[in-house]
Amino acid sequence: GVHHNQTLLRLPENLCQPDRGNRAAAHQIREHIARSYRWKLVRISHQNQQIQQQLQQLKERQEELATITAQMDEGLIVLGKDGTILSINRRAAEIFAVQGDCVGKHLFSVSHNAAIMPVLEQAQQGQEAETELAWEGRRYQFLAAPVRAGQAQQGVVILLLDITQRSQAEQLRREFSANVSHELKTPLTSISGYAELMQSGMVRPEDMQPFAGKIYKEATRLMALVEDILQLSRLDEGMDMAQEPVALRHLAETVATRLEPMAQEKQVTVAVQGADETVQGAPRVLDEVVCNLMENAIKYNRPGGTVTVQVGRTEKGVVLTVADTGIGIPPEHQDRVFERFYRVDKSHSKATGGTGLGLSIVKHGVMLHHAELSLQSQEGKGTTITIHFQSYKSDPVLPRQNGIFWNF
Repeated sequence: GVHHNQTLLRLPENLCQPDRGNRAAAHQIREHIARSYRWKLVRISHQNQQIQQQLQQLKERQEELATITAQMDEGLIVLGKDGTILSINRRAAEIFAVQGDCVGKHLFSVSHNAAIMPVLEQAQQGQEAETELAWEGRRYQFLAAPVRAGQAQQGVVILLLDITQRSQAEQLRREFSANVSHELKTPLTSISGYAELMQSGMVRPEDMQPFAGKIYKEATRLMALVEDILQLSRLDEGMDMAQEPVALRHLAETVATRLEPMAQEKQVTVAVQGADETVQGAPRVLDEVVCNLMENAIKYNRPGGTVTVQVGRTEKGVVLTVADTGIGIPPEHQDRVFERFYRVDKSHSKATGGTGLGLSIVKHGVMLHHAELSLQSQEGKGTTITIHFQSYKSDPVLPRQNGIFWNF
């Protein structure tokens, strides 16, 4: 100890006080010991500096890692061997709605979802595992992987991926495939049935023409369906997007002329009003959009009803409105009418020859033009659909992925 060292320094003087030689020797011993201590102190100081530097570097790395994980869109949780939480990032805490600090607590105190238990147990046994979780109206992919140091397992790392959009897209794809199959099968079955009767000679000569008419009608419906599917595919891929100034009123008048026979048959009056405003867009796509809106307004109208197409301008840009005095859309259906193959009244849609894709084509065409789409409808009184075009610039590229505004 310190007392012992001081005794060593004083010892020669206590024993040999009169001897000057011994005093010199004692002085040399003290100098030697002092140098030795100074060297050790310098070495300790240097080691302390190195330790402080390493601690600072470790702290900076931890802060850097914390910053990175805090910005992640995925949830990240690090568990110890016993399942206690060692680290949890901001996104994981949001997913599990964690209140306060949960570090040191067991994972099951944060989430009581039974689906994660077998996955965690499998990871604790040294195997990677995953499952899907439904949580607060969203779907997550829950992945767990063991953390090893050599052969020894030290804990588990958990990653939470939000797959809600992917799941919804897969669901829409499955529904679309099923709907396409059904919609194609219906006219094909009719065509095949009529043709088989005609081939077998079971149709009387005077019935041949009505049967041929039915085959033609179903074939026309089939061709319209295929064309609508191809149009949707082109819109999804951004095709037909050659851009140029388009005069909306002139376009609407052209479409009205084309649909005049249908309007006369349905006893519906079509009027195009407003200024001849111009937007920058793809003429074929805009023609398809306006045609589908006006065609629906005529089909689902009443005898003696009207369809009014209004073109105007607001502070935000050009507005095109298609209003009818038809049957209207019930409130519970208004947020789904733009879905593919969605029909409010399936029997009425089949009777009018609709494919169920017209308004979906409208939605995609509007999205491709970075426009906003709004719908207002009252059952029994009519429907008004409005497209708000932004003031166009000279940029020749139309954005493909943009949000669409719904105002139901």
